[in-house]
Amino acid sequence: MLTGGRICSGRVRERNTKIVRKKKAEVVRAFGKLACEGCAFDFAERYGERTQGYIECHHTVPLCDLKKGRRTQASDLALVCSNCHRMIHRRRRWLSMSELQALA
Repeated sequence: MLTGGRICSGRVRERNTKIVRKKKAEVVRAFGKLACEGCAFDFAERYGERTQGYIECHHTVPLCDLKKGRRTQASDLALVCSNCHRMIHRRRRWLSMSELQALA
């Protein structure tokens, strides 16, 4: 069974957890914390140490749209809270990050 994979046009694309960790580390280095790129919600600030390091990762370039052989880059990812992630995917055509930020 695949975990975190997605079937795209008959092929499977696996999510790369290393790139997610890299993205989170880059954001912590730059800003000192993980906060939603849509609404600025910070799980650790709201819920305490139990949620330190927790945030969802959104692929701004859908895995199905990546050209064969192209790997996801940290710049292809956005860190978002659960609510913002649901709103991005609420309807097809997904919201871009700038569209989501305009709503927040």
